[in-house]
Amino acid sequence: MRQIKIIGLILLSIASFIYGYQKPEKVSSTQKSEVYITLEGAFNKTGEVPIKEGMTMSDLVKEVGVKENACMESLNMNRSIQAEMRLYLPEKRANMISLNKGTIEDFMTLKGVGEKTAQKFIDYRQIQPFYTIEDIMNIQGIGEKKYLIYRDYLCL
Repeated sequence: MRQIKIIGLILLSIASFIYGYQKPEKVSSTQKSEVYITLEGAFNKTGEVPIKEGMTMSDLVKEVGVKENACMESLNMNRSIQAEMRLYLPEKRANMISLNKGTIEDFMTLKGVGEKTAQKFIDYRQIQPFYTIEDIMNIQGIGEKKYLIYRDYLCL
């Protein structure tokens, strides 16, 4: 009886030993889902464009290219690109207004912008600089509709 118990313990030990080394295989997905952004304006590629994780504006410009008349002053080249971003690159115009340097008088040259709205541009940039033209939509009273009107006349 004692021999049966010893043999049973030995078999149980061997089974435990073998089972301990049979770990399930890790199943990893090597397929990464693609992330897209929307490009508009003076980029060579427009519409939905796939991007790589960790990409900066500088990387994006190198990858998609820009038209000869692109207003590069509108881009923050160190900015990180995030999924589902919508980026607009205007074409150069003679009298573009710098969001970070323009005066109240400059902003008042935009159609529909009065002194109060022009002051909102100044007030916003005193709290934080404009990093993109799209940042104007953070100003109270400027939504996507007005952004679409003003964006061609603005740069950083």
